[in-house]
Amino acid sequence: MNRVYKLTPVSQYDVAGVESWLSDMARRGLYLKKFRPLFCTFTRGAPGQIRYRLEPHRRALDDELPQSMLELYKQFGWDCVDEVNRSLLIFSTRDPEAPELHTDPELQWKQWHQLYKSVRASFVFDLVLALLLPAFIGYLLLGNGTPVLNFIQNSILPLTLLEVWLIAYLVAALQDINLLSAVSRQLKEGVALDHRALYPRRRPMAVLGFLTSLIILMVLVVGHYILPFTGSGIRPLEQVENFTPLSLANLEGGEYHPDSFSVNGLDYANFCRQEHYLLCWHQWEVVESGVMEAGDIWVRMEIQWYDLSLPFLARPLAQEQIDSATKLDDDIWWTAPEDEARTWSITQYPGLGCDYLAVAQDGNRTFQVAAAALGSRVAVVRYTGHGDLSLHLQELAAMVKS
Repeated sequence: MNRVYKLTPVSQYDVAGVESWLSDMARRGLYLKKFRPLFCTFTRGAPGQIRYRLEPHRRALDDELPQSMLELYKQFGWDCVDEVNRSLLIFSTRDPEAPELHTDPELQWKQWHQLYKSVRASFVFDLVLALLLPAFIGYLLLGNGTPVLNFIQNSILPLTLLEVWLIAYLVAALQDINLLSAVSRQLKEGVALDHRALYPRRRPMAVLGFLTSLIILMVLVVGHYILPFTGSGIRPLEQVENFTPLSLANLEGGEYHPDSFSVNGLDYANFCRQEHYLLCWHQWEVVESGVMEAGDIWVRMEIQWYDLSLPFLARPLAQEQIDSATKLDDDIWWTAPEDEARTWSITQYPGLGCDYLAVAQDGNRTFQVAAAALGSRVAVVRYTGHGDLSLHLQELAAMVKS
């Protein structure tokens, strides 16, 4: 195999370290083909003495390589081997008599100082992003007064991991800035750069950082862009899986008749739907609505069922949903008139084998909400009708026991 891959043991801005490492690789018969911050590609050959030099040259995406400079350097025996992140050019020469690329520290300082300011500006931008991201995470978490549900359904976890990665990245970037700052100060003082220095044999944190970045990227893509599109869409009620839902017909009795609102063969008055989230692989929404024979009174029940990846969130989620639903401000059908004052009574039932089971009823028992939690499962029922959820505790508990 003519190509060899080596982990890069030094930062690209460690000028003397990079030049020393590449020269040592040439003495071992490995010649630079492609320089990357994580790993470099070399080609095999006979061992030789080669000098390498780094030249700052930052360019935009649509800019061409500086051909006039490359031709000038070639006349003096230096060939351009590679470009690093559109900010550095790497030159090499086999000629021991080839003159150095720079003999004027002041001119060289201007080039390195310009690169230093550019890298520093990028660092400031990333720092601002790292400072703003927690505010955005807080907004997603605390919005609508349901932080547990928001944590489960939004991309808060991967965004938090992204914030941790950003902090680690900024620490590494700060080290690069310090390296460039030292180069700039040395040249400004009129001292020529060193071309030979000790360098580390390996840089394990760079590999760890890359793997961490890859994992965070996968979590972000899967959790935010793939899982939300893997839901089932609207289904008939009989296609509910994972649990047996409470029946609105059982709550209302014999005078109840299901409503129907069909569009393209789908009944939007009575349906179930499954969703998937990173922290809740199975979430079901079950909606039933209908009318009573006496006066055509409309009734409705909505069930939200969760099977969480983090079981310790189940009980807080159930309690949160009880508190949220009693505010009567979530959905149109669940909203009371502004001039209608309502008081709620919440009763907990600890003796039915659940971690949490409670029923909340308004003063007129027109609006009711129940929540049950056991292990990783949570069931939340919101109901407006004539039945009494407290008379169906076994059925409520069964939804999280199945």
